[in-house]
Amino acid sequence: MRCSTTKRRFFCFIMVMVLAVVLLPSGYVLAAYPLLSVGSRGEAVSRLQQELKNQGYYTYWKVTGYYGPITRDAVVKFQKARGLVVDGIAGNATQLALYSSSTGQNITLKFGMRGQAVSRLQTALKQKGFFFANVTGYYGKITENSVIAYQKANGLRIDGIAGPQTQNALYNGQTVSYNQNVQTSSSAASRGSSSSEKASGDIYWLARIIHAEAGGEPYIGKVAVGNVIMNRVKSSSFPNSVYDVIFEYYKGIPQFCPVHDGTIYNTPSSESYRAAQEAYGGASPVGNALYFFNPSKSSGTWIVKNRTYVTTIANHVFYR
Repeated sequence: MRCSTTKRRFFCFIMVMVLAVVLLPSGYVLAAYPLLSVGSRGEAVSRLQQELKNQGYYTYWKVTGYYGPITRDAVVKFQKARGLVVDGIAGNATQLALYSSSTGQNITLKFGMRGQAVSRLQTALKQKGFFFANVTGYYGKITENSVIAYQKANGLRIDGIAGPQTQNALYNGQTVSYNQNVQTSSSAASRGSSSSEKASGDIYWLARIIHAEAGGEPYIGKVAVGNVIMNRVKSSSFPNSVYDVIFEYYKGIPQFCPVHDGTIYNTPSSESYRAAQEAYGGASPVGNALYFFNPSKSSGTWIVKNRTYVTTIANHVFYR
């Protein structure tokens, strides 16, 4: 009787394991990932942060290898988006979903990214008559404008970002089968994008933030806003690229209002573009100022109490 019971238990165990493998979605592999939560450190955390960053959930400007509140919040966002248990802990299920999605699904691609996924995007846009440059694998100004043109032509949301909806339309619903390998703008630039293309992209985004923040300001006021952005790029207290400075978040809140309200994606005027070129070239009408705000729209309480006043230009006050 004891032998029979043991056999039955063994048989049931084997059947459960077989069913588990059979019922796993195609392409999934049983994996045991380390449990990661607030306080964890090491290579596994760095890998987690990088993949969350690649997929647009981790917005801090660098990978730290430390699982703090920012990483937890990024995990929460991913879990909500994927319908997982929302606990801010990167357990086996969360990591399996995260890493499997980077090799067989449409990963959101945007300005500054680099890799095979971007090359595939450029090739598809080229085949459909929206991309007229060489396929480089770098998501720069030309690629972004091509995506915008494609989105306009196909009635999609116009943001210059190749998200799942845009890619599904572009690839005619086909499953993406590339191996994702993208970096953020700062690392991409340091790994081979031409300096001229990087400068062109930097000036383009600088013109966008200038136009959004100071479109109604005099020319010197436009240059001053660009001056602040460039000062932040050079400061160790902020991200080290124009794009990352503009899209920096603090406690889940964007540093610049145009990022929040979407006006950052408006086409910059020729004057804003010229002001961007001047600021990028080193013009500094507000010296080493790192902050600015419009007193009629914001009290700027923290800035006023904690920073040093520099000057006022039209509707903006500048602090360092």
